[in-house]
Amino acid sequence: MTQKREIVLHIGFDDTDSLKGSCTTHLATKIIEQIFNRVTFIDYPRLIRNNPNVPWKTRGNGAIGLSIKAKEGEIIELTSEIKSLIESYYQPDENTNPGLVVIKDEVPEIIKQFSKRALIEVISISEAKEIASKYCFSHFFIGNGRGLIGGLAAIGNTLDPLKEDFTYEILTYRLPENYGTKRRLEEETVYVMDSKLSPEVFNNIDEETNKILICPAGPDPVFYGIRGEEADKLLEAMYIVKSKEPLDSFCIFRTNQGTDQHFNYADHQIEDFRVFNGIIRITNKPRALIGGHIILQGKIEQSEKLVDLAAFEPSKSFKRKINNLLPNDRILAYGGVKYKKEFKNYTIQLEKCEVLTISNHYVESSPYCPKCSKRMTSAGRNKGHKCKNCGFKDSNTQKIKTKIDREIQTELLIPPAQAQRHLVKPHRRYSVKRKKSIEFIENWWKKYPK
Repeated sequence: MTQKREIVLHIGFDDTDSLKGSCTTHLATKIIEQIFNRVTFIDYPRLIRNNPNVPWKTRGNGAIGLSIKAKEGEIIELTSEIKSLIESYYQPDENTNPGLVVIKDEVPEIIKQFSKRALIEVISISEAKEIASKYCFSHFFIGNGRGLIGGLAAIGNTLDPLKEDFTYEILTYRLPENYGTKRRLEEETVYVMDSKLSPEVFNNIDEETNKILICPAGPDPVFYGIRGEEADKLLEAMYIVKSKEPLDSFCIFRTNQGTDQHFNYADHQIEDFRVFNGIIRITNKPRALIGGHIILQGKIEQSEKLVDLAAFEPSKSFKRKINNLLPNDRILAYGGVKYKKEFKNYTIQLEKCEVLTISNHYVESSPYCPKCSKRMTSAGRNKGHKCKNCGFKDSNTQKIKTKIDREIQTELLIPPAQAQRHLVKPHRRYSVKRKKSIEFIENWWKKYPK
């Protein structure tokens, strides 16, 4: 009887890649390929992006969660197989520390809360090890165990459609012999796909440079990835986009990308590497740094703490608009906190912001002479003005104040697609109705025959 009874398993893993190669999502497809015929998937594999500010992330700080049903008598064997796949697949590197966690039945509330914290703060490895030891049916790690953090976060972040926004991404993978070579794509088909399917797909093309964004640049196995609102639309998108090299496989992931999920749980607390969400009143005019970055200062309304704000050069139009902010303007700032030891202060690296209030600013000029209509000059401090043309003097004249036309308005500012982090919700998604259910299609992954 034990062999036939099905048990729900939640499997999470992370930190199997490095800048030299490999990819945690690709490992997910390897695991799916090996276990697919023996289990029932009750959700798409989940690609969960956690706090993007942690300094030891590889790229987008993504972890993978799998939710399946398996025969109770096969659970130990399945777990052992997945562990062996991680051991054989991961990219050995001083900064690569894989972790695997497995939960039976319901996900404990403590792990759900852990996943929310993983979106916005830095969690210690020791805490992850303690939770894994106490609540997991099985866990495993290599190196210092940092991958346990992402694994637990991926299990706990279930992206419940009734509570959380979510999107999908279809990722295609290359044949091993093509790793490290230039990706060969029929670029015109990407423009066709984006034009036909928008706004059901997003962030495929940068809106300011017209640059194609679906292909990564590194040596990892990913050929391209397309993000969108529904799984079936991503399959349609994949069939429109034409490649000039054969694919190894593809897989659709359900994900928190493009949802602002980290900002939904963030607040105005200031800690190194923490995600920030709070109202700031600008106190100083912006200044430009070498490289084109913009820095300005402001006070957090909730705490009166003085912080720097940074908008980096790659954000282009976003940076230019931030440069128009002036003292007493108020913004709702979203970004990551970084402590600058050399300046002994904190900087919020802006990912987006909403301009809430535009303050009035004036330019002062000397009055015109009432006799000859020429511009007068100051007669000295508190002595009024005098006219050099006709000699008229008036100690009671005041400077003329003219309101400045501001080159900014109350609006939501988001960097263009090429400068957005994975979690940031793009403008295009604001026009899309939020999903309340998961449409689980059959052909959500495929391994192509050699």
